[in-house]
Amino acid sequence: MSEEFEFKPMSFPPAVVARISPELSLQRHLAIGIRPNLRKFEEFRNIEFNDGGLSRYGSDDQIKNTSVLGSSVLKSGNTTVITTITAGIIEEDLPAHEINDDAAAVNAVFAKDKTDDSNNDIPKSQLDEYESIYPVVEVERGRVGAPTDEEMILSQKLYETFLHSKILSKDSLKVKVGLRSIDSQGKVDIYYKDDDDDSEDFGLGPKRSWKFVLYAKVKVFSRSGPLFDLVWASVLSALQNTKLPRAHIDENAADIKIPVKMRGNHGTIREQYQIICDAISRDPLKLNNEAIGISSNFGIIDIDEESIQTLQNEDSMEIDSKSILLTDIEGEEEEISSKKTISIVSDRDSKNLKSLTIIGNVSNDQLRKSFELTKFRFKHFAK
Repeated sequence: MSEEFEFKPMSFPPAVVARISPELSLQRHLAIGIRPNLRKFEEFRNIEFNDGGLSRYGSDDQIKNTSVLGSSVLKSGNTTVITTITAGIIEEDLPAHEINDDAAAVNAVFAKDKTDDSNNDIPKSQLDEYESIYPVVEVERGRVGAPTDEEMILSQKLYETFLHSKILSKDSLKVKVGLRSIDSQGKVDIYYKDDDDDSEDFGLGPKRSWKFVLYAKVKVFSRSGPLFDLVWASVLSALQNTKLPRAHIDENAADIKIPVKMRGNHGTIREQYQIICDAISRDPLKLNNEAIGISSNFGIIDIDEESIQTLQNEDSMEIDSKSILLTDIEGEEEEISSKKTISIVSDRDSKNLKSLTIIGNVSNDQLRKSFELTKFRFKHFAK
């Protein structure tokens, strides 16, 4: 006895198809001339910035009780990136001949030896005059534990790109130490030396030098696609509204030497300076605006001819090329299907390339088109 079975075709909503077969879902969207996120092929996501009111020095000139010196809240689609900038102060390492009390004698010997050095003509590295930030990226996924590979790669790439972009100079992070004094009437006054001031330097001279070290805490919510572009833009925005506090020492600690005697040897120990950050006075962080770069990513999707043929009876668009260049990858379908990608960090005119990452076999025309679209990308960073 034979039984008859009736098979009915199964249908899934677009969201389910995108999870089961993201490549098929993307191909079907591209065949009708639209992306799953309803953007055009060369259309970037809209980006919105604000400072979030997290910084110690807000726009309303009210001092908040927080250590955050700059902040940014970036929103792009469903993704939100929150960045906070904090800082520490460290003493710079100086050559021994600048710290020794007999500096004049040591300098004379050093200058004599320098004339015989055959490597004097070796130029200093171009990066010696620049600093970077120390970022920590966290992608919120509802879990705790060690950082993921993506978070560590993003943090490392941010550090290296900021350093090679030459946005932060060492001079912009130097701490211009002031002097706190109390007169006979008990009035406290703090004197800060200006850039054009040629007066004495409180007895510190070149033997003490401090600098700020910047830290960026980046939190990403509702991740959707590659994150470097959004994280880069958020950190840049936070740095642009960062203000560094002024710092001072007490006048009693200026140029104090403590005599010591040990095993018949005499010497002096310099007093350790206690750097005190001013609770109110601050200066904006100076950035090299000409070196500020913009970041863009592109995905290249090879067209599946079989999937296009299945849609010939529908109102589909004609695609001349066998591959499509998509700007600003978004969504699981585009990220998984983009086997060939381009990531560009350049200045606003795309004249100076800061970083270029190419994965896969990319043609010259696709690369040239990516640079042209990167120029257009700058408008998303304008404020």
